[in-house]
This record gives sequence, structure tokens and C-alpha cells, in this order.
Amino acid sequence: MHHRHIIAEQDVRNELFVLLASARETYLRDVVDSGKLYRRFVDDFINSHRYIDCGNVVCRNCHEMIIHVVRGILHDYQDCVRKKFATESFSLDDCMELKRMYDTSEINSPAFAYDADPMATAASLSFECNFSKEQMAGIVSCANTYHLFCVPTVRMEDMETLFACEEGLRIRVNNIRHVAVLFDALLGRSCIQAHWQSILERGRFLVSKDGKRFVTASSLSTALSAARNRPTSVVYAIRTMIGRLP
Repeated sequence: MHHRHIIAEQDVRNELFVLLASARETYLRDVVDSGKLYRRFVDDFINSHRYIDCGNVVCRNCHEMIIHVVRGILHDYQDCVRKKFATESFSLDDCMELKRMYDTSEINSPAFAYDADPMATAASLSFECNFSKEQMAGIVSCANTYHLFCVPTVRMEDMETLFACEEGLRIRVNNIRHVAVLFDALLGRSCIQAHWQSILERGRFLVSKDGKRFVTASSLSTALSAARNRPTSVVYAIRTMIGRLP
């Protein structure tokens, strides 16, 4: 994709449109014509457009923001994306309609779960992750730095147990928005499966701060939408920390 320097707000809109138009072409070719799984299409498209050949810091930061928006649109609003991409043409107005939906709407669960099997049992739950020791140490550091869980110190063993989906694990959540952002950031790095909310709910791994109920996929989805609509410095810091994992 040819890159133009980002100077004004219109440049941001144009780059978003170019990326979504390119995603549409790839979707029609790979998913519609060749039968590729939708979630594989999303992962592959985002990973192949993550970086730009530009040394300008403003351009690189804007592109990182835009590619995050594209991933959110493709991932969280699958039904709407499929309908838009199936039409004869894709315009800037179509692009901005999807962007407005991303900015203002709740995630259209359960469509975003992609190929998750609703009949899966606890024994079959898996994030399909394979973290290195360095990556796991970074996740643990993030959890402790921003106090994601109601424990004095999160240990490596705690996170390894969580991501291994070991039956019986329970962790009390200190701030559900920040926990949701952590998992969403890991998804953005293609480190975990797209249906992580469903896995956390079915495994009953997360418990509310007051200890009275399990955290559901719906509450995680709502928390993530709120974090996206009203991002805080901690939200940005968590995404940055996970983005810098080796």
C-alpha cells in the first residue's frame, strides 16, 4: 500500500478508507472465493499491514492507531462488515459508517466470537497461545504495574495457569476494563484466540472484585467498548506495554 504522509484529519480518514477497501478485496478473494476462515483473514490482514515504510513519527503513530481501528471493526462487527463488503462497491461513506459504529456502538455479540464452538466443554478450552518466558514476564509485569487483579503480586505461575485454562482457577478482577484491554491487546498481537471472552466465561476463571459473581463475556465486551470509547492513560499504557512484548 502506497503511504502518504499524514498531515490533516482528512489524511487519517483517507488511510482508514484505503485499508478497509484493501481488506474488502482480500475478504472477497480469500474468504468468499477461497473459503478461508474469517478470523484467519482478519489476523493475516492486520499482521500484513501492521508496519509502514516511513520514518515520520506522526505517520507511524497514526498508522498504528488506524490499524487498531481496522482490526476492531473487522473483529467486533463481523456481520456488518460482511454486508458492507458484499455490496457492488465500497465508498468513503461506507467506511465512515463502519467507523461511527466502532466509535459509538456496543460490540455486536455473539458475532465477534467467529468460529467459537458454543458446545465446547471446560476441558477443551484453549487460548491457543504459546508465550515465551520473556512474553509471560511482560504480561505479569503489566498485570502488577496496573493492578489488574486483587492480589498483592501476580506471579508467573498465576498467569501460566490462566492461559493454560486450568480447571478450578479463580482470579478476582480489580478493574474489568483494564483486564479486557489486556486481553484485547494480546489479541491485537495475534497471541490469543479471538473468542477470549467466551473462554474466560466458560472457564469461570475471572471473579468480580466483590467476589460475588463470575465475570461474563457480556461484561467483558461492555467493558472493552467503554475503554475504547473513553480511553484513559492506563488503557493506553497497557496497550503500549503489550505492544512492546518481544
